[in-house]
Amino acid sequence: MELYQIRYFVALCETLNFARAAERCGVSSPSLTRAVQKLEQELGGLLIRRERRLTHLTELGQLVRPMLEEVLAHAESTKTAAHRFSAADEKPLRLGIMPSVGQFRLAPILARFGAQHPGIELAFAEGGAARLEELLLGGSLDVAVAARLGPANGRLRHHRLYRESVVVVFPPGHRFERQDSVRLIDFKGENFLLRANCERRALILESCRRQGFQLTIVYRGQREDWIQMMVAAGRGVTFMPEDMHLGHGTLARPLIEPALNRDISLVTVAGRPHDPAVRQLVRAIRAHKWESETSRLNSRAYWDPLPPQKPELILEAQGR
Repeated sequence: MELYQIRYFVALCETLNFARAAERCGVSSPSLTRAVQKLEQELGGLLIRRERRLTHLTELGQLVRPMLEEVLAHAESTKTAAHRFSAADEKPLRLGIMPSVGQFRLAPILARFGAQHPGIELAFAEGGAARLEELLLGGSLDVAVAARLGPANGRLRHHRLYRESVVVVFPPGHRFERQDSVRLIDFKGENFLLRANCERRALILESCRRQGFQLTIVYRGQREDWIQMMVAAGRGVTFMPEDMHLGHGTLARPLIEPALNRDISLVTVAGRPHDPAVRQLVRAIRAHKWESETSRLNSRAYWDPLPPQKPELILEAQGR
């Protein structure tokens, strides 16, 4: 059953005249007649009886008419929606980001891109690596910034942007402040705040067990800001990717033994054509000198960004 056959039949239902129906559809009468006859063959019976001035629908024709009119209406509305979408000047550029990808490196380049392309709207979606891959392959995302945790998917392309380390975050005055780095064994006896979005938590917990102890988890949550504010309030310590450390009333040191690193990549679907806006964003992200920021992030000024403050003062300021 073809859409043009349905259109011809609906026109014939409205006019009950083959010549006028053909004129309305912009075809010849024989073409319209053949299309309706083919539709009748597919539906298994006559749809209209041609009796000069008494041309009328058969019972089968009366039965299928509202159904075919609905099909035609849906087809027209679909076409209209598609044309409106294609003609839209502003369509959001959909960017997926893992929750554990920090803002310090990514926000400046996205802000600069937005200033250079004011007509492009960015829409962000958060999710784990597996979820972002699913959204990319399903067409719900244009590109993503993520760490590849599992086996490579052959349909995706990962362009490495930079490598980041895991750091230990603690309040000012903590014993870790006197160290240049923190070993995993140093967590023994410490109150620990567990980040629900940490992709390495299973590895860390297993590594602790191998070293003969278990982390004393006193708090767990999904919001990174709450985790860090609880650290600032003296509830315990945590670890996180270096770019996630906000530095508000907390300090950080590199985690060693084991030292955990990961590569952050721009992820796209191989072979999928992109709109000009997506191509511009991909070009801007790939052209950025990501690794040139490493020395800043590894400097002592980064690890000790603020002078020690009392946790109660920090929380009071946060509440204003």
